[in-house]
Amino acid sequence: MNSKTALAVVILCLAVAALSEGMSLKSIGLELRCQCIQKESRFIHPRQIQNVELFPSGPHCKDAEVIATLKSGHQICLEPTAHWVKIVIKKILESSRA
Repeated sequence: MNSKTALAVVILCLAVAALSEGMSLKSIGLELRCQCIQKESRFIHPRQIQNVELFPSGPHCKDAEVIATLKSGHQICLEPTAHWVKIVIKKILESSRA
């Protein structure tokens, strides 16, 4: 095997490793950037919400993110500073401590 072929094989292996590592981070739910571009502050009735996930601020995103999954299947980002969202977050945190 000549040096050009060996170099090509090494580069190919590194590229595959980098791509698979990136995919595995996403598959385990580790996002490396903010997920919310727009945030909704208007009230959404709790009967319409199936699930709420809290993502604290960190190196991936400077802002805390609150993502609600509606019973319709749509996901929506909620404004964490909205009064009603603060109440939802408080209830989630209290129920997780119990």
